[in-house]
Amino acid sequence: MQRTTKKKLDAETSVASAEALNVLSTFDFERARTALLRWFDANGRTFPWRSEPTPYRVWVSEIMLQQTTTQTVEGYFSRFLERFPNAAALAEADEATVLKYWEGLGYYRRARSLWAAALQIVERFGGDVPERFEDVLSLPGVGRYCAGAILSFGFDRRAPILEANTTRLHARLLGLRLETTTATAQKILWRAAEDWLPLESGKDRKPNVYRRLNGALTDLGRLVCSPTSPKCDDCPLTEFCESWRRDYQDVVPVLKKKTETVSRTDVAFWIERRDLFGDCGSGGKRCDGSTCSDVGPTDVLLIRRPENALWAGLWDFPRFEITNEAFRGALDFDGDVELCDRLQRFLEEEVGAPPFDRRPGAVVYTVKHAATRFKITLRFCRLDGAAPLSSSSRREKTLFDELESAATSQVALPPPRRSKVAKKTRTPKTPEAARVAAEVRWVSLAELDAYPLSSPGRKLARFVLKNRG
Repeated sequence: MQRTTKKKLDAETSVASAEALNVLSTFDFERARTALLRWFDANGRTFPWRSEPTPYRVWVSEIMLQQTTTQTVEGYFSRFLERFPNAAALAEADEATVLKYWEGLGYYRRARSLWAAALQIVERFGGDVPERFEDVLSLPGVGRYCAGAILSFGFDRRAPILEANTTRLHARLLGLRLETTTATAQKILWRAAEDWLPLESGKDRKPNVYRRLNGALTDLGRLVCSPTSPKCDDCPLTEFCESWRRDYQDVVPVLKKKTETVSRTDVAFWIERRDLFGDCGSGGKRCDGSTCSDVGPTDVLLIRRPENALWAGLWDFPRFEITNEAFRGALDFDGDVELCDRLQRFLEEEVGAPPFDRRPGAVVYTVKHAATRFKITLRFCRLDGAAPLSSSSRREKTLFDELESAATSQVALPPPRRSKVAKKTRTPKTPEAARVAAEVRWVSLAELDAYPLSSPGRKLARFVLKNRG
């Protein structure tokens, strides 16, 4: 049965591939280019990196545009370019500064790759973005599409590009009934992207022809050949489109099934120095953290996220994922033995806190956010017995909290354990790969804004400043 199914799929792939290649071989590119560029002159979008398309500006914009909308990028691009006007300025900065100027764009690995590539551009190419495809492709964070975009938009070189918008456009023009990420489909789509670019050289070469054609293809895919309900009546290429001819617009492109979103709960901790060491940060004053009424400025604990973690390299509040299903909807985590153990290990082994039993306290704030394939509910907690908030700054309970409290009240939680007795023996050291933080640091409230924080971490910082500042 499986063998028969595979043979059937192979046959269908072969037929679909042959049909698309036949359309490609007879496509009237000369007339189509004229119609496309006429449309582009009247409807093309305007962006800062298009109005001044230097290779450096194009490179920065293309890295920013990976998995981020143009509307979002526009707000960050000018600010980033003002601080880092060229590759040399970017290479001279430290990673933390680069991350700070990237804060809010998300997918922070892009910023780290951009900075690493700037170092290579200075060391290997004298500070100028290279012009050879192989050299551009060798830079960190640059793939085939990005290299082509840098060469075509930045240097006006004959380099094809293929991203979401042009993939959809080419697939519909060819009537390609293959899942677009397969090797066969990719080969056909890249060939189509290249065939759109004429072989021109010398005096016959029109200025900006490759820059304009790739920009026009991208804009047409974005503005007209949309994922759903494409505006075929407004399209300058309708007469050339196989999907329009065969009424395939709703079935082409054939997309890969989306990765299922995973819901999870994280707990982040607001920990002040006095919560662990009894130091209020007020002129050397000492106090009992459980009864201290001083709500003035005090250092808070931040961690730098380890490699291979979400937001790697950024700073955040100490954060743990809830793996016990019974507590994923809870507002009280004191009974979660695993979380309590991980918190205790972290405080003793990575922070150097005295070996007293520390447990999660009250949830004071909730943030909901998305990261890659995760939908995360983030609970922000104090430690049990931590210095209290002033009554004027405490958050009022919302209807959302009341509904969740009612829902989670049905879950039977283990009774809390409140001992504050020093442990006689310490647990074994946590292996480096399993550590919560690449670095821990006590940070004053006045310094919080200067740290490159993850997006949810920034929301937590604002909550802390509002209630302590």
